[in-house]
Amino acid sequence: MEFDVVRRALPRSSRSGCGSAMVRVPNSSAVISTLPGGKLYVCEPLTGDLRAGVRLAGDLRDVVFDAETDGAAWALATFGLCRIDVGSLTKIGDDIRQGIGKYQWRMVALSDEVLGISAYHGRSMVLVSRRDGTVIKRLRMGAPELVHRLGDGRHRCWSFHHAVATDLDLRSRRSVARHRLPYGKGPRVIGAQVVALCGEREDTPFPNVWNIDATHVIAFDVDTLAAVRRAEAPEHSIEVLGADAAGRIVIAARRTISVLSPVTLEVEGTYDHDADLGGALLIAEDNLVVIRDPVHLADSYSVVRWP
Repeated sequence: MEFDVVRRALPRSSRSGCGSAMVRVPNSSAVISTLPGGKLYVCEPLTGDLRAGVRLAGDLRDVVFDAETDGAAWALATFGLCRIDVGSLTKIGDDIRQGIGKYQWRMVALSDEVLGISAYHGRSMVLVSRRDGTVIKRLRMGAPELVHRLGDGRHRCWSFHHAVATDLDLRSRRSVARHRLPYGKGPRVIGAQVVALCGEREDTPFPNVWNIDATHVIAFDVDTLAAVRRAEAPEHSIEVLGADAAGRIVIAARRTISVLSPVTLEVEGTYDHDADLGGALLIAEDNLVVIRDPVHLADSYSVVRWP
């Protein structure tokens, strides 16, 4: 498998920060992110077009777009939650921090009325109103890396870092079931399966802090949680990015992007980057991955494509 690579420039910015998430703008191939220091931008990987906008309260962590408006969205940053207009790249209102705090990491739309926000490797998820950003309730659970809705209306919150999946009943705002998982990281829903990188928990010198050494790629049934396929993971794997236009599984590692067979999970091709990946985002229908450089090299991004 051959890979084509194009490097595209970003505006000069500070070299400090902890890295920004990249989020795809719905119904387009455009990507929204922030430069180190929190300045919003939208780039078009296929053409190199770029628009810069207002500064957020820190690096971008996640975005939830409104379903019924043009460009309005909730943006989670290092130091607060705010409303933004993606078309003009401006903020709508003040930053919200009350009850949410700083250093949150993930945000998911649980319904038209409720957001779920959690910290990186945290032990809770905060339910927040999509109307005004006020906190509704804090739930004790392993902070989910992935949330999807089950057929009966419950939400299954997968926390491979804490080796548990928690079923949430949003109507009662209660956790109603917990299921054991292997330790892992970087999951993604692909069809009727959750594909994750699983391995051994490695303790660190810090209390209640551990890492996961990913040794296998495992596909789990979304309903039964049964492991239906497994194979050895590419070395230094970090996260599953999704499936490409041919259904092949795409995985980001420390310095590589690997494309795996959808049937056997065996590696069909690997792109070796010239530096550590600061982040990666798959544009599935174009067989394209956008790669952000680490913060100290954050003056460009790379576009990697394959047949």
